Amino acid sequence: MKKAYLYIILLSASVLGACKKDLEDRFYDKDKLTTGQGIDVVPGLFTALLTNNKIFAQDYGEWYYLLNGGTSITGYEQVAQRYVSYRYAWFSGYNDLTTGNGFDDSPITGQNFFQNSFTRLKNYEVLVDSVALRTGQMKIDGDLYVKLAGFIKCYQSAKLVDVFNSIPYSDAFQGMKGGAQYLFPKYDDPKAVYQSIIAELGTLVDALPAAYAQTSDAGKTIFTNQDIAFKGDINKWVAFINFTRLKLLVRIAGVEEAYAKPLIQAALAKPLPQTDYYWFYWFDIVPTGGGTWIRGVYENCFASFIPNIIMKRLNYGTPAYEEGIDDPRLPVLAMPTKYMDYRGVSANIEAQDALYSSGEKYYPFADNVASTFSTNAKSMYNHATFHQNAKMPVYMSSLGELDLLLAEIALKGLANTGKSAEEHIKDEVTHSIAFWYTINQLSSYAKSNLTPAQTALVYPTRPTAAVVSAWGDVVKNKFTAAASLDDKMEILMQQKYLHLNLYQPYELWAELRRTHHPKLEPFTWHSSVWKPMPERARYPAIEVTNNPDNFAKVAAQNNNTSPIFWVPANIKAQSPYWDNYNYQ
Repeated sequence: MKKAYLYIILLSASVLGACKKDLEDRFYDKDKLTTGQGIDVVPGLFTALLTNNKIFAQDYGEWYYLLNGGTSITGYEQVAQRYVSYRYAWFSGYNDLTTGNGFDDSPITGQNFFQNSFTRLKNYEVLVDSVALRTGQMKIDGDLYVKLAGFIKCYQSAKLVDVFNSIPYSDAFQGMKGGAQYLFPKYDDPKAVYQSIIAELGTLVDALPAAYAQTSDAGKTIFTNQDIAFKGDINKWVAFINFTRLKLLVRIAGVEEAYAKPLIQAALAKPLPQTDYYWFYWFDIVPTGGGTWIRGVYENCFASFIPNIIMKRLNYGTPAYEEGIDDPRLPVLAMPTKYMDYRGVSANIEAQDALYSSGEKYYPFADNVASTFSTNAKSMYNHATFHQNAKMPVYMSSLGELDLLLAEIALKGLANTGKSAEEHIKDEVTHSIAFWYTINQLSSYAKSNLTPAQTALVYPTRPTAAVVSAWGDVVKNKFTAAASLDDKMEILMQQKYLHLNLYQPYELWAELRRTHHPKLEPFTWHSSVWKPMPERARYPAIEVTNNPDNFAKVAAQNNNTSPIFWVPANIKAQSPYWDNYNYQ
């Protein structure tokens, strides 16, 4: 098995190398970008930083292991799961968060998420050092890239805090500066890191428009070519940075409300995204090969069944999709079963094992729709939308996610958003439905090989505005009728699960730990009922040997059970699970 894993890693590396070469061919040579004033590596450094895997774009190996065993982040947060029965003996350790036999954080530790984040941000340091040596217009043009690279550094560092809590920050990213503290950086207090990032993002929101205005015409042309994400639209960068800042402020507000509230109100007065933000690779994805995350999803189709936590919030009536009764996102997110209806997998393995043992099987691949339709007793994620979508874009932000941030702000009285929380919830439903039907229609999977009936199931017709509005009112009314803030947060976070689902598991893991919503199903294994919650990933072992003195100061939190700093004290005392399997 280890040899197989090594082969996968080597194959992935070779494919990623080919993609890098293609990027160099299609855009300016990263080492020989020539302007009228000599060699300029800065724009290329920015593009390489922006498109580097594990920042905005995720990669094959990471996703292979996120899904494969069913005991990593996607499984424990109940976003995607295997069709678990007692044939999977390793789930007997599901409640073990201490020895490593339960929660599998190897997609982060084994895939070097910690070290790679610092390594892949090296371009930021080189870029800053290069621009610092310039004068005149060359320096002014380079400053735009310094600012945007600074944002990417902040973005990734905040993700590291969300996964590990304390991280090296103030002594990291120092480029050519000398001193042992920069070679072996100290771990900073995570709240201080968050506050430093929030302050830097606020400065960038204010400073970027002027930096772009001062860029030369030639520099703006180069920037447009090099900016894979927004094609040189600085207004989108400003809005996205402000959105990111708002997200971090909402997250920290649970432990520092007095600090966060005025900053949230100020952020709402600044630009925010007006459309969904995502970008496309410069090559067509090959879901069955290549180095993108979709290959990891495709190869682990058998581990991407939809858990009941999501399915029960999409399907309310009979198992069949019924317009007006069920969420319009159901057919675009899920594959129907052999019964031509929709059924999720349960965490009640005692009951589910009986179903599997009685012959309720499945076809484990996403390469043959007919076999899926004829065999599957449970619903996987939609093959066209996910497993085989050669046009799956790289996600940055979406209106649906923004709506849910605004809803939480309004619900908790953190600022005046101009609307009520329930109005933001209805907006989210509208925007999320549009988002997922658009993603589905980008796909071309098997369109020429499907029968009309199959096409309608894999590529469902976009619902009418009347249907979307009516469903928005259903969710809005449920939210309004919810008795307490905690009940309303349950509905709000259910919507976040439906919207981000398999697409953004790291974000959902952070939100689940921060709010303990939506409530999860207990995990029943034989006679044992378990409710484990992995709170963080462990540091890579190399930190113990490479940075031992500084690591010793955070060694006590090097486990899977120490909460991230932004988890409020009252939330820590609550269970993130339903008491049973009776959905309310």
